[in-house]
Amino acid sequence: MKHLVKPAASLFITAVLTVAALSVVYNLTLEPIENQKHRMRDAAMREVFPQGSEFREIQTEKTGSITAVYEALNNNVLTGYVVQLSPEGYSGAIDLMVGVLLPDEVITGMRILQHTETPGLGALAVREDFYRQYNRRPLTPLGVVKTAPGQNEIQAITSATITTRAITNAVNEAMEWYFLFRGTGR
Repeated sequence: MKHLVKPAASLFITAVLTVAALSVVYNLTLEPIENQKHRMRDAAMREVFPQGSEFREIQTEKTGSITAVYEALNNNVLTGYVVQLSPEGYSGAIDLMVGVLLPDEVITGMRILQHTETPGLGALAVREDFYRQYNRRPLTPLGVVKTAPGQNEIQAITSATITTRAITNAVNEAMEWYFLFRGTGR
């Protein structure tokens, strides 16, 4: 029995020291990680809505995959909205933002903040040529096609139709939010 006490005590002390060290590292890195997330979010907002100089989160009903809504202001004048969404893609949640310009009622852009999509397939959704498909689109529901896109269609990423549909459905959801809660009620 004595020969078990010493190794057990050593293991216990090692575990306590490890947990304490992990706790210290977690507390030291928590604030810098949160600051970096805020900087990335702010940069994405400026990319999807370049007309805005200031963004304020608003309290509104969040339906479906909407996680946050921001007013985009320029010289304290409301110029549009940025809607943050988190739809389910092929491999997990896709965190993205969509900008809506007032009074034109067009999409100013879409950017993906974070994803777990398959490298070389769904992960290609972060390319500029894919993002461009959403720019300056009127607030009319968009569909996804595998061939050359028409007026209200987005061309699917080859072998990543599920990812493309998830993103496009999220963009459509942002439009729906606008019309239901802030827009003309179409």
